[in-house]
Amino acid sequence: MIKSDGFSCESGVSETIGFVVILGIVITGIAMVTLYGYPALIQEQQNTNIKNMQKNMFVIQSDLRSLTAKGVPYQETAIQVSGGTLMVKKDPDPNTPRFEIEVDGSTITHYPGELKFVSQDGSTTIALENGAVLTRYQSDPTGSVMLAQPAWFYDMNPLTGNNTYVIHLVQLKASSDLSQTGIGTVRMMLSDPPSTTQYNNPTNITYHANPAENYTRSWKNYLGTPDLGMTPMPPSGSTITYNLNSSAKLVIKKYNVTILSL
Repeated sequence: MIKSDGFSCESGVSETIGFVVILGIVITGIAMVTLYGYPALIQEQQNTNIKNMQKNMFVIQSDLRSLTAKGVPYQETAIQVSGGTLMVKKDPDPNTPRFEIEVDGSTITHYPGELKFVSQDGSTTIALENGAVLTRYQSDPTGSVMLAQPAWFYDMNPLTGNNTYVIHLVQLKASSDLSQTGIGTVRMMLSDPPSTTQYNNPTNITYHANPAENYTRSWKNYLGTPDLGMTPMPPSGSTITYNLNSSAKLVIKKYNVTILSL
């Protein structure tokens, strides 16, 4: 007589199939996380880095206004740069944006320079230009957004009819070409005494963008706001021109700021 030990081939096959099924589910789950979850996590981290740099630029803009509007001679702020590089050039070059203001039969040319952050993948740029915080994306070469406005004003007096433009021209340069990633300290100082000049009979203001980093749309939207009292002229590529009220006075305040370190 043959005795049975209670174990059959069918039960062994069932356990093997069950193990294979569970292993397949685990591998599929890992694959799904790798395929969809990890890229989403990376994208979320990049978005967080961009938002942090926007906040950093707001802080630096506030420091810049302390230098210009409040007359503070020196400012420094500790920041952390993640997901990209913060940089500034020693001197503005001809490829950087410029403003041209026609007044009293002459032209005032202003090269603002810029402090800019470029994301690690090159898809996003955030810049501090002439006191304004701007951002643009490589996915939209001609698009840009002004996140924070510069200190420009148009004072209208309905009683006397005396209207005045107040335009701050801020130039950023550095002690040398600087770049930084990680934790650093942005140190800035006024390199020259500020100057204030009043003009009569202003004609127009023109913004020439750097074609490689085009912030024309941001400045177009800003200069076109009714509060500034400017009239747009037909644009020409990355150049925009706005007519000024010729009967108004124009006050230009110039500030030269040197970035000592990042």
